[in-house]
Amino acid sequence: AAGANPAAGAAPVAGAQPVATQPVAKPSLETLLADLTAAGDENGRVLAIDAIAALGQNARPALDKLVAFCGDKDVRTRWHAARAVGLLGEDAIGALPVLVGLLGDADPIVATQAAAAIGLIRADDGRRGDALPAADAEAYDAATKALIQATVHADPRVRRASLRAIGALKPPVEVLGPLFTRQLADADPSVVLPALRSMADIGGRAVPLLVESLKDPKSRYWSAIALAEIGPEAAPAVEVLTEQLASGDTHECVQAMIALGSIGKGAQAAVDDLVKELDSPEPGRRLGAAFALGRIGDPSASEPLARLSAAADADPFLRSIAQWAGAKITPGDTAARDTAVLSLVRGLGSDAAGVRTGSVSALSDIAPRLDDAAAAKLAEQFVGMLADPDDDARVQAATALVRLGRRGVDALGAAIDDPVRRMFALELLAAIGPGAAPALDRLAAVLGGGDAAAAGEAALAIAAIGPPASRLVPALDALLAAPPATDSAEGSRLRYAVAYALGRIGTEARPALERLRELSRSEDEMLATVATWSALNVGPGDATFGEAAVPVLRRALRSEVELVRLETAAALGDLGTLAESAVPILELVAEDDPAPTVRSAAAAALAKIRGR
Repeated sequence: AAGANPAAGAAPVAGAQPVATQPVAKPSLETLLADLTAAGDENGRVLAIDAIAALGQNARPALDKLVAFCGDKDVRTRWHAARAVGLLGEDAIGALPVLVGLLGDADPIVATQAAAAIGLIRADDGRRGDALPAADAEAYDAATKALIQATVHADPRVRRASLRAIGALKPPVEVLGPLFTRQLADADPSVVLPALRSMADIGGRAVPLLVESLKDPKSRYWSAIALAEIGPEAAPAVEVLTEQLASGDTHECVQAMIALGSIGKGAQAAVDDLVKELDSPEPGRRLGAAFALGRIGDPSASEPLARLSAAADADPFLRSIAQWAGAKITPGDTAARDTAVLSLVRGLGSDAAGVRTGSVSALSDIAPRLDDAAAAKLAEQFVGMLADPDDDARVQAATALVRLGRRGVDALGAAIDDPVRRMFALELLAAIGPGAAPALDRLAAVLGGGDAAAAGEAALAIAAIGPPASRLVPALDALLAAPPATDSAEGSRLRYAVAYALGRIGTEARPALERLRELSRSEDEMLATVATWSALNVGPGDATFGEAAVPVLRRALRSEVELVRLETAAALGDLGTLAESAVPILELVAEDDPAPTVRSAAAAALAKIRGR
């Protein structure tokens, strides 16, 4: 739920200022190679390899040594070595076979860095494809084929890195299209769907490839799914998607409609074809067309949609969606809006889970045009659905409550008293962020209520509210000062959440600063990490503590917890040049973290460290 909150993805609270330091002279390549040879452990090797990599093309004499370390038994050494080879640029073209081999490494980070390195080498090679010597052309061709296979890798980092590297290699579409289409057509759906999510994640750059795949019957359905995820940037696919409406396969047709609707106004060229689909004998096609027309918002569809909503043979849900679409197209028509709302609210009580889910989604779309009182009533309906027996309906209700923001806070606050909905309500208040401040009193009560699991969720909601929650610092500090009431996982998570909340409150939490610094030395690695991050935010500007914090934060970037990685990246950026040793792993995170917010935070941190 926290991922839905823009505030949760923001940099840490104001006050954490970069720490200025004097530039230090860089050692020579000979010195660094001697350090690498003499390194007696993994950390020493990694630091020496990273220092060599920082020299870029000036490190060309080290290529053989770096290639040798690409086969090291230690995972971190392998991926740092692969990264360093890539930073040599076109001078490392001879290492392409080694990097291609690493695409199959058992560790996904090694494979990710190998893909990135291949892309860097080709990007630095200014020669046109037709000007390449035969041996180089063959090496790049082999790399392209291996990267295409990696686009359906089990790990999203490898998939994204491979797609980016393919973009750098720039193979002709007539070569790449069939190769990729075959990969989509032959793979198991459980493999294809994650690959498509990765394509959607890189946005418009994937559209030409997906347009080619739309032309093949074996892959067009999957390609339309990815284009729907990309949204407005997929506008170049409108013509081919429109042609797909003539397909006899209803599933393919409806998926094309969903993609056109996701593209929105950029799909206006498809409006006439979609209007024709409103008269289809198949309800699924009519429903898909109504959805797409509502998203595109072309006024010429108003009358056909009105006819559909009045059709005697239209089922209630189809009528509701047609009314929703009409209200979207004519935002100034309050009567049409209110009619759609009433119809959709009735849909919330349907026996069909799909109707309930669709009704919530459509109501959430209309909610921004409602006054506060009407939105608050909707919030009560959505809160009721947090106990819906259908997973999708619950998720849609939760999403709708987050979109309502502060207008859903009262209903969520009341839900805290219901044991069935309490945990969900606390998570959603955290997702709303600063707008949930009116619920602080209820959150404070949960914090001291004796239920460690609920108190932990309340602390995370307080953290998301941030500085406005400063009056709760004494209560949070007292929880942190008390010995753990239990050795359970819930008790540990409560301490992590409390420490995190103090860091999000920022400099107003100074009464807890010494305790946080003490906990930064805890044997509990997670607690030490969170306390270190929090202390940097509560007491910014302490260069001594900042320098000591860097190794802890570097390790935290490898955490499996998204929020830890996000806040850690931002904290390293605030440390400025003190965090220079974290640049390689920040680069990895900025390129390949599964979460877009984490990637953005890492990119921003790199800019700060580099003085930009």
